[in-house]
Amino acid sequence: MNKLANDNESSAASGVAVQLSKVRKQYGGAIALHDVSLTIQDKEFFTLLGPSGCGKTTLLRIIAGFENVTAGSVYLHGKEIANLPANKRPVNTVFQQYSLFPHMSVLDNILFGLQMRGTPAGQAKKRARAMLELVQLQEFANRLPSQLSGGQQQRVALARALAPEPEVLLLDEPLSALDLKLRQAMRIELKQIQEEAGITFIFVTHDQEEALTMSDRIAVMSAGNVQQVGTSHDIYDAPANRFVADFIGESNLLEAQVLHRIGTEVSCALPGGVQVQAEISADATDVSSGTAGHLCIRPERLRLSMPNDPSLNVLTGVVVRQIYLGTDTQLVVKLAEGQVVQVRTQNAEHNSALPTAGSSVDLTIQPGGVRFLSA
Repeated sequence: MNKLANDNESSAASGVAVQLSKVRKQYGGAIALHDVSLTIQDKEFFTLLGPSGCGKTTLLRIIAGFENVTAGSVYLHGKEIANLPANKRPVNTVFQQYSLFPHMSVLDNILFGLQMRGTPAGQAKKRARAMLELVQLQEFANRLPSQLSGGQQQRVALARALAPEPEVLLLDEPLSALDLKLRQAMRIELKQIQEEAGITFIFVTHDQEEALTMSDRIAVMSAGNVQQVGTSHDIYDAPANRFVADFIGESNLLEAQVLHRIGTEVSCALPGGVQVQAEISADATDVSSGTAGHLCIRPERLRLSMPNDPSLNVLTGVVVRQIYLGTDTQLVVKLAEGQVVQVRTQNAEHNSALPTAGSSVDLTIQPGGVRFLSA
């Protein structure tokens, strides 16, 4: 038995649901995916996140069997499925459009797939009702889809997809058609349904907040490449490169140059000469004295400080604009060396008035709040 086969058997035994090995997808001369490799654990809520055209939906369609790979391998619980037709794969997909049958009741919509698979009538009805209970729609069993809200229709689509007991459920931006408040509510429900169903969910979205809220792990994609894989905390607090830092949430990215490095910390100089201590990854072998890059500072990591504060990592500037956002206030500050940063401060933390446009301010970076990115 060769090493790859051994690795796949080991993956199946260790609870790996989906494994992608150097998956490449090419349309003529255009490459949609560049040798993508990912390992997705069993019962994990895994999200493919990125802007439009980054390859995330193509990757999902490859797992579903709707697209063939140009090169590479796809494994489901250790078994190669790259050449297996879509209807033979133990996976199911929930799309942006729920495609419920308008003339069928909610219960019949869920029963339909089970009946097509030849599930005995009594067993099918029991399973369908169990799925209705899972998505908390028992009392709507006899209603038509047109009599349901958008969020309820989405839950019916989920119940229908889960009824045949797929090993993996694929979700292609299923919340995009809902309004903001309903999307926010459905994020919590969707994660709860995944945990109760006890199977792997692979979720595609361009919405960072959706990904951060629901995911066990996230793969951030750009231009057909995976930029970083990690938990929400990993992705947000320790971005691997400038793209991830800029795409996930709000970031201040300041040009800087490394003066010296000690372990996972570097001392950097901004263009005006101000020195800032920053963190780097332990495996950042490309970072040393003289390396040019950017400091990533999240707006909430900057705090207004007293003038001449002796603390390290103090930036000086002038407020350009103050923006009230309800729970917090955003300050746009132009630093002495000319770069502009955003500061987020909770309104409940301030009893006195915040500085207005034209005010000089000192900003202290919270410990651990700045990261140096060379790429």
